[in-house]
Amino acid sequence: MSSEQQAQPVLRRHFTYRLNTLSKLNDMMSQELYQAGSGLSLPEARCLAAIGSQPGQVTVMQLAFEANLDKAQVSRTTKLLVERGLVSKIPSPEDGRCVQLTLTALGRQCWEQVMPLIQQRNQDLLRCLSESEQASLLDMFDRMLEQARQQVRSDRLNNY
Repeated sequence: MSSEQQAQPVLRRHFTYRLNTLSKLNDMMSQELYQAGSGLSLPEARCLAAIGSQPGQVTVMQLAFEANLDKAQVSRTTKLLVERGLVSKIPSPEDGRCVQLTLTALGRQCWEQVMPLIQQRNQDLLRCLSESEQASLLDMFDRMLEQARQQVRSDRLNNY
């Protein structure tokens, strides 16, 4: 550990703290970009991007996970997207308590506007890394994500 890292408060030395800080800073910059580029709020852009990126229809619970939002926020956001004609909501044939979400034609056009903004945010954030560093970082994140998924599955199984 470098002397600069040792001089930081203990909390700031942890990877998870840094990851959360990066996430919050990214959210702040993304909000401005999405509002200016598409007129959508951050939750709206995230929901629209997640719905449009999934094959077929998406449930609110799936969307909450994919968009990294809580279920209540997803419910409010999808209600706005439905009112704006960007998303259609139909009852699930398997479970009448659930709904399935898909993009409308207008929603697909908006999705095609949002996705380049997401790509731009990714490029802006990764610009400080070389191509090989970017590839290594993404590989490491994929491995950490898989480990976290396995841990969540294991914890859920052990709690039942």
